[in-house]
Amino acid sequence: MIEVMFQGEGGHGSVVAAKLLAQAAARSGFHAQSFASYGALRRGGKVEGYVRISEEKLLLHCKMYIADYLVIMDESLFDETATAGAIKNNGKILVNTSKAKVDFPALADFDVTTVDAYRIAREQGLVIPGGMPVINTTLLGALTAMLDIIPVEDLIEVIKTNTPKSDQNAACAEEGYQHAIAASESKRSMTPPTIDGAAGSADMKRFPVYDTERMKRCHTCQICFMVCPSLAISFEGDPIRFEVNRAVCTGCGICIEECPREAIYWEGKKND
Repeated sequence: MIEVMFQGEGGHGSVVAAKLLAQAAARSGFHAQSFASYGALRRGGKVEGYVRISEEKLLLHCKMYIADYLVIMDESLFDETATAGAIKNNGKILVNTSKAKVDFPALADFDVTTVDAYRIAREQGLVIPGGMPVINTTLLGALTAMLDIIPVEDLIEVIKTNTPKSDQNAACAEEGYQHAIAASESKRSMTPPTIDGAAGSADMKRFPVYDTERMKRCHTCQICFMVCPSLAISFEGDPIRFEVNRAVCTGCGICIEECPREAIYWEGKKND
């Protein structure tokens, strides 16, 4: 399974981008789902779009906390802590910016692609009456190149069928795709995340773990067990020992988010 997160604000088209990507994935023969999360503001607030893509039937229907691919719809939304916390190990990040990766030193350890979607949209004449360029189709084109599992022709067909100014939107997607292809030529030896069923590939995920000292905080409320969407958590031993079945754990991070005592942490990222 591959998980994609779009981080944007109202007007960036994050939700539409997620829907179009899911449709393109379905057209290519995959199982796909898309959904969204909205901030508290009625307009202009934070908006996140989520997409899951798998060769197998999708069993997860929970919010996404970390993703294989993170799309930042505008460079102003980049936050060092939040961005690092939203991407899986070996994940990839796409940023809408006129800058290069070297201008984001906090992302030096990540696989980052940048594309100036504002410029491309303006050059293609894809601007709404208020003057805002429509950036989501350009970013979708670039993302499709990064994913390397959905033929760009399928994305273009979905865009032409489901968007106004379809020719301009398609042209933006094509240019974004070509830009990302060119940017990734030096990284072709890197293997993208593998789709291998609902549980995902074990080496593409991080897992929730514990140690003896941190587990002293645990008061056995078992909230982690109750919120786990894949029933991967169990308790054994006396004193109680937290166990994770890595064969079914999806690395969604809900147990870490919901633990009231902060007794659980990400593997390799212990912060007492």
